[in-house]
Amino acid sequence: MSVDTGPLAGTRVVDFTWAAMGPYAGYLLAALGAEVIQISRPQKGVTSTTASITQFFDTGKTCVKINVKDPKGKQILLDLTAQSDIFLENFRPGVIEGLGFDFEALQQNHPGLVMVSGSALGRGGSDSSYVGYAPIFSALSGLADSTGFPDGRPTEIRYPCDLTSGALMAFAAIAGLAQARAGRGTYIDLAARDALIWSLTSSFALPDQNIGLRRGNDHDSAFPHGLYRCKGEDQWISIAIFSGADLESLLKLLEFNGVVGKTPNDLSPEERQAIEQALENWASQQSIDHAVSQLQSLKIAAFASTDARDIWEDQHLRARGAFQYAQNIGWVAAPPWTLNQAHRPDPNTSTPDRAQQRVFQEILGMDRQLIEKLIETSIIG
Repeated sequence: MSVDTGPLAGTRVVDFTWAAMGPYAGYLLAALGAEVIQISRPQKGVTSTTASITQFFDTGKTCVKINVKDPKGKQILLDLTAQSDIFLENFRPGVIEGLGFDFEALQQNHPGLVMVSGSALGRGGSDSSYVGYAPIFSALSGLADSTGFPDGRPTEIRYPCDLTSGALMAFAAIAGLAQARAGRGTYIDLAARDALIWSLTSSFALPDQNIGLRRGNDHDSAFPHGLYRCKGEDQWISIAIFSGADLESLLKLLEFNGVVGKTPNDLSPEERQAIEQALENWASQQSIDHAVSQLQSLKIAAFASTDARDIWEDQHLRARGAFQYAQNIGWVAAPPWTLNQAHRPDPNTSTPDRAQQRVFQEILGMDRQLIEKLIETSIIG
């Protein structure tokens, strides 16, 4: 996105992050119009045009390399931060302080800076120095233990949990801008574990905090609730019914006459078993498209369980512009919102030469001779 369009136009972000949590936060801010400058370390002879999750998160950013372990490189990043609004980092607690980029140090030249630090377990506490990635986040938050079937083991969630944390990093950064307008700096400490435990909030209110109760595809308040096999190879329909009206509509479709005037919570175990069997029999005789069409016509929440190819070929997503083409990567997912066409972000990162010109010449005021010298000595890239 151009830096002069979008709701965050005029906001500059230093994205000193790695892995997925922090880079995703920067990606979202760039998609909202912020000028996001992604910082990495120079590595001689290392180039890559292979698509990766990291490259995807760099779309729309200005990417430069700075060796912050060199005193000159460190000063360059300090000078850049002094002319920026937001500083993002997601290193293990203690690393950013060791490099000399803690909030107190950055505030010396920018009292109104917004700094967001993301980590597995947050600052403070006995476990703050622990290292963690997305699978660890789901285990630490209780999500893995509550996922799976009652007679099975905990199940790792096949979802990059660090994206949830990254989205909240971006949200927190935007909230911090309100303080910055008043000239007050803001430091935000965000833990990935804390970002995920909210999903188990209802469990904390249960007797004995029965958080680890695994229910497979069952749900406390919905029935039927699960996946049902349809005709064809590996075709499944997902169905979720929460109200008595929807349950009544389903039973009429199934020609099931054994239950009248009940909500999902009123059903006995025997009634649930009988309805489940009737639904499985019905679904097995339907094509996936026909099953979805019939249930949706009754306003019942039902849809096919899709794979990546289904999503790529989905005409509804195409009509919404859900995919964009990025240089050196290929087709990528667009930001998950539509403001208007005028604010559709450009998924392409700037070229290395243009990025160097923008950051080192236009923002920091270096001449070309100095830039070339710093590149030769591997201080920048």
